[in-house]
Amino acid sequence: MTQSVLECCNVTKDFVTGIERIAVLSDLDLSIAAGESVAIRGASGSGKSTLLNILGGLDDPSAGEVRVNGQPLAGLGESARARLRNQHLGFVYQFHHLLAEFSAVENVAMPLLLRGLKHTQALDQALELLGRMGLQARAAHRPSELSGGERQRVAIARALVTQPLCVLMDEPTGNLDRDNAARVLELVAGIHRPGNTAVVLVTHDDQVAARMDRRLRLDGGRLYAEP
Repeated sequence: MTQSVLECCNVTKDFVTGIERIAVLSDLDLSIAAGESVAIRGASGSGKSTLLNILGGLDDPSAGEVRVNGQPLAGLGESARARLRNQHLGFVYQFHHLLAEFSAVENVAMPLLLRGLKHTQALDQALELLGRMGLQARAAHRPSELSGGERQRVAIARALVTQPLCVLMDEPTGNLDRDNAARVLELVAGIHRPGNTAVVLVTHDDQVAARMDRRLRLDGGRLYAEP
């Protein structure tokens, strides 16, 4: 039986606005296997980004449990949760969230530096990964000097540099033109194969979803399998 690297069990998420309680997620179950790629789709406001944040330990469910590599997130302090994220998870968003004052290679190296890796080793590993993504010549450039597609590829490299068990992506091609989106899509589609890294991806794009192993739709607070 394939090990689950990321799980949520009976997860519910409610938001209270004034006297009204709005249920966004309702008794939701999800298990992500090592090396699996999963697309999550749904209408705007259906809770896709909320689910991704809960899976990544960036938000807490109102009820239920999330486990990363078998470790429950409940009860962990913020520093312990941050260490777990750094060890096992990567994050990519629609907007790259690169640090403007650092070069591409420094941005990619940052998670390794947070792990305590020596500066030269972190930069060497980051540069090697940028080279595999066709960005070695852009390694010394800051985000403002890169194109939108290049910035997103740097963000993906930053998410992958620690060889995480799972990468969580929120509309990674949503802010790109067609050509850059296609290039990023090729990269995303190949992420989970070489290093057994799982991918959970929120998208509105049918082409992106079609490249994933499994497609789910979030509707009414629950997940349903799609063809």
